[in-house]
Amino acid sequence: MPMTPMDIRNKEFRKGVRGYHPEEVEKFLDTVSKEFEILYTENFDLREKVQRFEQELKQYKQLEGTLQQTMVLAQQTAEEVKQSARHEAELILKKSEQESTQQLIEAQKKVSETNEEIEELLKRRELIRTQLKSFLNAQLDLAESFNKSSGISTEVS
Repeated sequence: MPMTPMDIRNKEFRKGVRGYHPEEVEKFLDTVSKEFEILYTENFDLREKVQRFEQELKQYKQLEGTLQQTMVLAQQTAEEVKQSARHEAELILKKSEQESTQQLIEAQKKVSETNEEIEELLKRRELIRTQLKSFLNAQLDLAESFNKSSGISTEVS
């Protein structure tokens, strides 16, 4: 068990015939006790400080651990967000390509339909032209035959 200042003050020595002078011993013990008390108090204060610092250090280490976990979580979250953004961008790009391809197919289909309509219109024009030509020739033939039967001569140039 450690010695305290009170142990020094209360220490009593046996007195002998040729022993030390009690006054000098008492004075010396009093001085030692005061010095020891100062050191004992400083030691006690320092131990309290050490305990307080150890407690603070423990808190700081816990805080550091929490911060490291937070940083790791933030990095993981950032990576997940980046990955999600890349995936979304890829989906948007694929969708745009599909829409573009679909629009191109529709445009080609419209061009094809328009070309078919043009071909059909050209055929109809040619048919109408042929029919009109036939009709006009028939009318001319009819007019000539009418003129021949009436005796009128008409020449068409």
